[in-house]
Amino acid sequence: MAINSKSKLKEILADPRAVAIIEEYKPGFASDPQLGPVMGMRMNLLLKFPQTGFSAEVVKAIIERLDALDA
Repeated sequence: MAINSKSKLKEILADPRAVAIIEEYKPGFASDPQLGPVMGMRMNLLLKFPQTGFSAEVVKAIIERLDALDA
């Protein structure tokens, strides 16, 4: 399955390449136990929640890098 910014969080976390991208910006994000309830959410939407702590610039960078994985 192709991974991109529209993939669900559970799919993102199953792909080591995608996890590495996110962990560059926020170490420990992938292992946060609070992620359980949002595993079915699309990554591009999840990143925009203020609770994630990502700035708009970082969200844009992560989305671009995820979209380039299987392009």
